[in-house]
Amino acid sequence: MVRMLGTWVSTLRRAGGVTLLGIGLLAPREATAQTDEQRAAARALATDGAKAFNEGRWQEAVDMFTRAESLVHAPPHLLFLARSQEKLGRLVRAREAYLKITKETLSAAAPQAFRDAQASAEQELRALEPRIASLTVSVEGAEGASDLTVMIDGQPMPAALLGVPRPIDPGDHKLEAVAAGYRGQPAQVKLLDGERKAVALTLERDPNAALAGPAGETGTPTAAPPGALAPVSTEPPPATSSGPNQGMRIGSYVAFGVGAVGLGLGTYFLIDSRGKRSDADAKNDQCEAQLRCTANDPLAKEVDDLDDQARSALTLSVVGFAVGGVGIATGTVLFLASAPKEGAQAGFTVRPVIGLGAAGVAGTF
Repeated sequence: MVRMLGTWVSTLRRAGGVTLLGIGLLAPREATAQTDEQRAAARALATDGAKAFNEGRWQEAVDMFTRAESLVHAPPHLLFLARSQEKLGRLVRAREAYLKITKETLSAAAPQAFRDAQASAEQELRALEPRIASLTVSVEGAEGASDLTVMIDGQPMPAALLGVPRPIDPGDHKLEAVAAGYRGQPAQVKLLDGERKAVALTLERDPNAALAGPAGETGTPTAAPPGALAPVSTEPPPATSSGPNQGMRIGSYVAFGVGAVGLGLGTYFLIDSRGKRSDADAKNDQCEAQLRCTANDPLAKEVDDLDDQARSALTLSVVGFAVGGVGIATGTVLFLASAPKEGAQAGFTVRPVIGLGAAGVAGTF
C-alpha cells in the first residue's frame, strides 16, 4: 500500500505539481463510504482537474473538482476548487470553499495531505479576504411598494440584504429596482479589489400606471394592473330619438366577440410564456449546479431556446390582451351609443383600460 501511495503521488507531481489529490482519495476514512468505482472515478476527475488548473482552464477545473468532491470528500478537492474560483474572479465563492476547509475538524488518523490542504487554505484565505469588495444597496421613493425587488446582475437580492453591506466580487455589476406602479433607471457600478461602495436606486410613480377616477371626482389615483395602457376617453354622438341603431348594436356584438377571442389568446400565450420561463429557469439551475454553463454547452443552448420561446409567447400575449381590450371597449361604446334615448343621459364618457391580464371600462353614463 505504501508503495502504491508513493507511486500515485509521484505521478501527480509529474502531471503538474498537484501532490495532494491522490493521498486524499486513498484515505482510510473514505474507504468505507464509497465503492472502488467511485474512488477510481473521483481520482480520474481530480487528475483531469489538476491538468486543467495547471493549463489555465479554470472553469473546467471547477467542473472537475466539483464532480470529484461529490463522489469522495477530500479537502484537496475543495482547495483546488477555491483556487480555480479565485482565478475566475469569483472571490466570494472561493472564500466559502476555503472556509469549509479551515472549519473542518480533522481526525487524528487524517492523512498529511488533508492537513497540508487545511494549512494552505488558511494562508490563502487570509490573502483573499482583503480583496473581496462590499456593496450597500438602498432604494428611495418606493416606500408604498409592496412587491419591491432589487436585481443584481439579473438575480434578485434577498430583502434582508437591502440597506446593509454585502460581500461581492470585484468588477462591473448592474443594479435595478422594480415594483408595480413604479419606474426607475438601472445603475451600473464598478468595484475594485477590496472597494466599499453604496448605491441608492431611485423609483418614482409611473403616471401611465395610474387610473383617474370618474369625471368630476378628485382623489388619489389608483394603480392600474401591470402593463396597463393609458386611459382613453371617447365621447360618441348622442343617441338619436328614432330608436335603437341596429347597425351599431350588431357592431357592438362583433366587437365583443373579437375582444373575447383576443383575451382568450392573450391568456393562453401568457400561460405558455410562464411555462417556458419556468422550464428555462429549471434547466439554468441544473446547468449552474453542474458548473459547466458555457456558450456551446447543449444545456445552455436549451436555456437560450426556452428563453426565446418565452419572450415570443409573451409578445403574443400582450398583442392578444391589447386586441381583446380594444374589442371589449369598442363593443361597450357601440352598445351604449345604440341604446334608445329614453332613460339615457345626453352624453357619457367611457375610459377603457387595457393591460396584461386585465381589460375593462370606467366612466360616467
